[in-house]
Amino acid sequence: MERASRYLAYKPRTRQELTRHLQGRGFPEEEINACADQLEEYNLLNDLDYASLYIETMTQQGRGMERIRRELAAKGVDRNTIEDAIAEMEELPDEEELALEQAARMLEDLEPAGLDFREREKIKARIARRLAGRGFRTDTIYRAVRQAMERAMNEEG
Repeated sequence: MERASRYLAYKPRTRQELTRHLQGRGFPEEEINACADQLEEYNLLNDLDYASLYIETMTQQGRGMERIRRELAAKGVDRNTIEDAIAEMEELPDEEELALEQAARMLEDLEPAGLDFREREKIKARIARRLAGRGFRTDTIYRAVRQAMERAMNEEG
C-alpha cells in the first residue's frame, strides 16, 4: 500500500498502470488487487476521473479524440469508461474547428497561390499527416486541409 501510495502521489494513474508498476516490483497478484480495490474505495484510484482529466488536458493540447481514445486504452482504461468520460465532459472543443485552426497555422508562412499544383499537394499531404498524428479522423482532416487551403488561396488572391 505504501509503494502504491507513493506511485499515485507523483501523478494520477489508471488501475492498470498501478498494477503493472506493482507487478514490476514483485508484489503478488492478490496483494496488488486488494491494494487497488482499497485505493478505489478511498477514491484515490479512479479510471473515470483519470480519463476525464486526460481528455481535458489532451484536447487543450490540440489532440483529436481518436488519439485520446487510443492512448487511454493503452493505459488500461476500458472503452465504456472512456465513452462515459467523454459524455460527462461539459464542453468538448469542436474537432472540426480545432483541426482547421491547426491546418491554417501550418499554412501561415506559406503562399499557396504562388505554388504549382504538385507543391500544393505536397503541403496538403504534410498537413494531413501532421493532423493524423494528432489523432483527428480522416474525414475531419480532409475537410480541414481543404478549407485551410481555400482560405489561404483566397486571402492571397
